[in-house]
Amino acid sequence: MTVNPAGFVSPYDGGVPRIVTGKAITAVVSGGGLVFASGAADAVSSGLNSFAASDILIAGGASGAAFNGVALQTTTSGNYLGVVTRGHVIIRAGGVIVGGQIVAAVGADAVVPTGSVAAAYLVAQHKMGRAWTNATSGGYALIELTP
Repeated sequence: MTVNPAGFVSPYDGGVPRIVTGKAITAVVSGGGLVFASGAADAVSSGLNSFAASDILIAGGASGAAFNGVALQTTTSGNYLGVVTRGHVIIRAGGVIVGGQIVAAVGADAVVPTGSVAAAYLVAQHKMGRAWTNATSGGYALIELTP
């Protein structure tokens, strides 16, 4: 996997990026990598009195419909990490990206335009944000996370 070698990179914070803390369950979660929430059912109850950050389990390798955000730092399984769920992030392009396009997660470390998703109903399901810059495949684009 070729995650951005600079890790998590965000030139703008849109005021304050939305960050959720969880516990890594993948052997290594790379900073700047696309991640998703996973784990056992019924991890939370109806109130905040029993809620803890360890209730949210984070796995690396997000792709398609399984995307929750971008890892802030590199960590190993069992350790806490922050996940950016909104904001502007520099992410590798898995195809040709044009500014303004809706993009989807692909290959755990890259984005592609949703125009490459075959069925229209999948576009809403796979959308993770919008491109602000152009990029060729393998390059980098500025993506606004808006799942």
